[in-house]
Formats: sequence, structure tokens, C-alpha cells
Amino acid sequence: MFPDNIHPENKHAFYHLEICCRYVGAKYGQPVISGWTNKDYIILSGVLSRQTDVKISPNTLKRIFGKLKTPDRYYPQKATRDTLARYAGYADWETFVQQHPRPEMTEHETEKGPAVIVPDEVTVNQQRPQTITWWLIVLPIVVLAGLLIFISRKDKEGRLVIDGAALICSNPEGTNPHSAVFRLNLPADFNGQAGNFLVKFGDGRSLRPISTLRPTTHYYEIPGRYYAVLLYNNLPIDTVPIYLKTDGWTATANMQSDTVRVYPVPVVDLLRNDGLRVNTGALLKTGVDTGRTFFVHFVNATPMGISGDNFELNTDLVTSADRPGVRCSQVNLTVYGERSRHIFRVMKPGCASFNGWEFSENILNGESEDLSSLSRDLSNGGNIRLQVKNKKGTLWINGSQVFQSNYKTPIGDIYGVEILFSGIGKINSVKIKDLATGEAHNDVFADTTKL
Repeated sequence: MFPDNIHPENKHAFYHLEICCRYVGAKYGQPVISGWTNKDYIILSGVLSRQTDVKISPNTLKRIFGKLKTPDRYYPQKATRDTLARYAGYADWETFVQQHPRPEMTEHETEKGPAVIVPDEVTVNQQRPQTITWWLIVLPIVVLAGLLIFISRKDKEGRLVIDGAALICSNPEGTNPHSAVFRLNLPADFNGQAGNFLVKFGDGRSLRPISTLRPTTHYYEIPGRYYAVLLYNNLPIDTVPIYLKTDGWTATANMQSDTVRVYPVPVVDLLRNDGLRVNTGALLKTGVDTGRTFFVHFVNATPMGISGDNFELNTDLVTSADRPGVRCSQVNLTVYGERSRHIFRVMKPGCASFNGWEFSENILNGESEDLSSLSRDLSNGGNIRLQVKNKKGTLWINGSQVFQSNYKTPIGDIYGVEILFSGIGKINSVKIKDLATGEAHNDVFADTTKL
């Protein structure tokens, strides 16, 4: 029996799903899928979310790969297949299918139905003729071998090198909001798949294809610095920073249930006499439904002339009290660098699975790692201190060291700071010290004449 969304005439679609699963396993670095543990599915879920901006739960992945036994063969919806295909290095599912034509089925095979993924194994149905089995094994190997030959050249930061290929932005700097115009540059002798280029814009929106035929425009609407990445076969090729500058601190709200709108808070509604904050009345005036989950981004996107690889940031703040839509009392701290960034996401105890951190290219999240050390309740106030020295980042919360990690890729000079709260939060002070010169950049929000 076949799933409701698979017509019997299209039951050979499982053939492509099997091959795609093999590609995903190979790229994930664990091609023997039968040996995967629960942790592999949790990690892969996080990897897919970061690299494709689409979340596929570990349980759904288990059903797709056959880890979870189901009465009927599970065939995922198109959005899920598109995500797997993009991770495997293709623009979408249709492109993947087109580039992997299925060998002719014999009459015997048509009657028996397609090969399936045996639970706990990604293998070929043993009832297939030997020639078909050979094709299923050899075809992915041949394609992968060709792909590996093509991508074997990488730079010291791990990016794929295609000489002459670049992501060009004609207007990388502006104010809020900003529509950035991107173009793809390819060498005249490029002989790869020109349709396999995507752009990850760096603001959480969906990836989009890009070609040399026409520009691609993307709308940025929260101040800060973004890092648009050009991908080929889902591997990074080039990065272009997009910079939405501010004149001092700004506040912008957005709601979890409304992913297509933001709500800028007028500067006159920012309260600064006893800490930088915005009250419920101001948010209601902008259109935010304060009875639901919402976030407020406080951003100072100003070049500071301080190295993002040799500084100390010290901030006193207060996270939101419990209110509708706020249970974990979240605060995110982001330091924008010239080429990359540092981020910490701190939640209340009990919400550790949402914790996360990022030092340049080194990224961890609480879904796949134990980051409970980052959990703190700061709703009554607290201090966060971040020090980065010699490509080693160390974080203290309320005077206790909670995390430390090295990274390899310098982020360059600091181009701004963002502090994000779920609900209503307050910043009492932000102090950034240049560890090379000892000079400090201080914002102490106790004087209404400041900013």
C-alpha cells in the first residue's frame, strides 16, 4: 500500500527518495545510515535547520530514513523533499529528480513495486533484478565521485573555490529598511550546474535561487549587519556583508506568529532615564499584539573601531517577567563583526534546549548539545560579560564563567551590538573595552540627554 499523496503510477518516486537519503548521509559524514543513533537524527535536524532555514524534526527524519517502523512506507511532503534535496546540493526536489533519471523498470519490478528503505537500513529491496541493484549502488557513487572531484579545492576557511564565482551586491550599506540588490558573477568557462546556486540572506528568511540572467533583491527590515552567503550545491562559495546602520540605539519588535512584519519603535518612545527599554504602551502603538509571543531587538549598528577578536563586553540588563507568550525569558547577545559575528542565547532554567552560542564559524545549539550551563533567570536583573582574546571566547553570567570556546576565522572590527529580549526587557548599561588599547565605548542609560 502506498501513502495517500503517492499515486500508484508515481510509486517509483521512492527510488529518488532512497538516493537522496544516501546523498544526505554522505554529506552528513555518516554514509552507513543503519548505524545512526538517536543523536545523529537530532544533530542532522539542527544541521538542516541552520543550512536550509527549514526545520525537520528528528522523528520525521527517522520516518524518512526508516528508523521508525510504520505500517506504510512514509513519503514526505514536497517542502521536506525540497529541503533534503537542497542539503544534498540541488536547487530543489524537481532538479534532483531530473538529474537522476531512473533506469527502465522491468515488468516484474513494476508488479512488485519500488524498492523501499528497510527499517534501520537504507538498502535495496532484495527482490529487484541484480542489474537494478547494481545501478542503485553505482549511480550515487559515480555522481558523488564527480562532485567530490569538482569541490576538492577549498580555501583555508573551508569554502568551496570556483575561480571567478562571486556574489555581488551593488548597495551593501544603507539604513532601515533596505532592499539589497544581488548579482551572481560566474567565469565564462564555468562548466558546472548554473541552476544550483542559492543565496542565504542571513536574516532567517528562505534561501532563494540566483542566476547570472537577472538580479535578486532582498528586503532587510531590522537594523544590524547580515552576512549573505552564496551557495553552490549547498556549499558556501562567497560571503557579502549587508549593513543597516543606525545613529545610536534603536528598537524593533516582531511577533513569533507573524514572520513577515516588523514593528519599529520610534526613538521618542525609547525610555532611557532608568535604563534603555520600551514599555507596553509604545509597543501597542506600533501594532504589536502584546498578548502573544513577541521579541524586541535593541540594536546599535555603529562602527566602533574595536577588534571583534580582542575585546570585552559587559552589560547589566533585566529580562522579561513572566507574561503571556513569555515563559523562558530569553535574551540574545550579538556582536556584529566585519566578516562574521559572535552570539549567545540565554534562557531560564528548564528551557536549556533553546540555548545556543556562536563564535564566528564555531556554532552549537541546545537541541544537540548540553548547554544548560547558559541557563539563568535574569528577570530580576543580572550581568553578562563576554571576553574574546586570541580567538578564544569566554562568557560569564553574574560573575561565574559558564562557557569557553576557540574559533578559527577572525570576525574583524566590531560593527555593532544587538540585545534581543522576548517580551519586555531593559538594558542598564553596555560597556565595550578594546583589550589592545584599554579604551572603552560605554553606553550608560541614566541620562535622558544621551543618544
